[in-house]
Amino acid sequence: MKYKNKLSILLIEDNEADSHLVSIFLKDAKLKHELHTVETLYEGSEFIENNSPDLVLLDLSLPDSNGFKTLTSFLEKNPTTPVVVMTGLNDEIVGNQAVKAGAQDYLIKGEFDSGLLSRVIRYSLQRHKTKSVLEETARSLSISERRYLEAQEMANFGNFEMDLVNYEMTWTNEVYRVLGYLPGSIRPSLADYLNSVHFDDKTKVEDFFNQATKDGQRHKVEHRIIINGRTINYVLIHAKVYFDDITGKFLLVGGIQDITERKLGEKLLIEKNLSSQTSKIKDEILEDMSFHIRTPLSSILNLSYILSKVELNAGDKEIMNGLQASVDDLSISVNNLLNFSMLTSEKVKLEEEEIMLEDFIQRTKQLVQLKANQKKTKISFHCDSSIPRHFKTDANKFNQIIYNLIDNGIKHSPERSAIHVNFILGEINSNSVFSLKVEVEDNGPGIMKAQVKQLMQADNLLQINYEGKDSKQLGMAIVNKLIKNLNGSLDIDSKFGEGSKFTVSIPVQTIEKVAMDIDGKPSQAMKILLVEDHFLNQIATRKVLTSWSELVTVDIAENGLIGYEKFKEHGYDLILMDIQMPVMDGFESTVKIREVSKVPIIALTANSSKQEAEKCLEIGMNEYLSKPIKPDDLYTKIMTVMANTFVIG
Repeated sequence: MKYKNKLSILLIEDNEADSHLVSIFLKDAKLKHELHTVETLYEGSEFIENNSPDLVLLDLSLPDSNGFKTLTSFLEKNPTTPVVVMTGLNDEIVGNQAVKAGAQDYLIKGEFDSGLLSRVIRYSLQRHKTKSVLEETARSLSISERRYLEAQEMANFGNFEMDLVNYEMTWTNEVYRVLGYLPGSIRPSLADYLNSVHFDDKTKVEDFFNQATKDGQRHKVEHRIIINGRTINYVLIHAKVYFDDITGKFLLVGGIQDITERKLGEKLLIEKNLSSQTSKIKDEILEDMSFHIRTPLSSILNLSYILSKVELNAGDKEIMNGLQASVDDLSISVNNLLNFSMLTSEKVKLEEEEIMLEDFIQRTKQLVQLKANQKKTKISFHCDSSIPRHFKTDANKFNQIIYNLIDNGIKHSPERSAIHVNFILGEINSNSVFSLKVEVEDNGPGIMKAQVKQLMQADNLLQINYEGKDSKQLGMAIVNKLIKNLNGSLDIDSKFGEGSKFTVSIPVQTIEKVAMDIDGKPSQAMKILLVEDHFLNQIATRKVLTSWSELVTVDIAENGLIGYEKFKEHGYDLILMDIQMPVMDGFESTVKIREVSKVPIIALTANSSKQEAEKCLEIGMNEYLSKPIKPDDLYTKIMTVMANTFVIG
């Protein structure tokens, strides 16, 4: 072991003869040292404070302190200074107690010579260094624990020694505490330690002690312990064999640290990552389900629209109207299902688009009339003439809110009731944003005050009763959640037995309507490329476009690569681009087209999300429509993006 050039040794001894003898022994040992001698414990503390000696030789009988209290007082003031106790009592018990209390070793006056003194000093310095290294290791093992003020006490860290012959152990107080014992309550052995080990970990702990005692290398292991037969904690233990040249014994010297807090933190992190991964899988499943539902639904919607333009007799016309209303009803139900799943995970995506108020009211009438007829319920709509006829908001979610409120009124009102739906102009802001109020009023049985409060707060979808006993609460949970995400508000005015009025206020933005000809159609020829892989959507969308105007012609491309090649060969006035396609998707195709042209491109996708809309615009698309696509919405988008290309009207 290497020391600095000279060891600074402080001898606290009031007997001049004993001091002189120690000085002689140190010289005979040929240790490079500086010996400083004081006679009282007070003087020793003063010296240590100003000089920091490497080692202290402490007599237990001093003028200002006597007996074991001398050591405890010294350690209290100088816990980090290695100390060797000198006692005149020929009693190893006193020496062992001193070591247990914190001394590095002990010497019995009159029974040591220069050789023994030298070995004790070297051993004590080595032991102190080992302890310091273990304490530093403990600090690095758990950064979440408080900084060390006193290494053992503050870090729940203790050290131990084990005699390799009889397996008796010496524990510091912290080892007792970590293992659930009162300090000094037992004379520990390896068997006592193993009794604290969790049954499932005993084999690996036994292997740890076997390996550490055989090869002389430093070993460590984490394992569980059981405290008082009921509490499970985690500890880290590490140890290495040292030879005690004082006693001539081989000792296993090591440390133990309570790492329960760290392990619990790791467990929580694993659970959090697992929860995040599960949520990610759930989102992916929802997106895939959304795609496979919305795509065929879009085909049905377009095909029913085409059939509605065919000359039909009165009976067939009624059937067609019922089909269209059922498709719209199905669209709302699908959106409710998908939004319910997303709302429970707080994954709500907003997508603003234009709403034409008259069309919205007319579609809503058709949508709810079938259910109203079944219960002989009369529904009236009234619209404030001062409301702008064109505005922007998330059309799907706005539609869901109004539909759910009307559907709620029909479902929970008796037969032959009346429901009044009023659209009212609310507060107007200077930046073209105004509040659109929608009142849904019924003359049904009304709602008790306690239930009104429940419905107003029914936005925690994970706490709703889903057993069918109160389906109103589930519908209102979706309504409340959607209103909050649109930055709106809901008010419920109801008296039990007298009916209810639900008032929704949603901030919306006015928009300028693009000019069209008198029929809302293009006024000159328009050649459109439809890039779409779904066969029914190809047929339906082409028919919807060509039946819109004789000036519109449509070519089909089955994937993005064919679309790109067709555009390079023929050129088009507008491209309708599906996103999810084989061979080459809509994003990649758009990027390639944008390398050669600024032709208007409208995205058509079954994945309705704000992120996808932003990506479409980012790569150069002009507009975005999510499936199922209503023909009138498609016409409006086309006229909007073509406004700067054609003179319309």
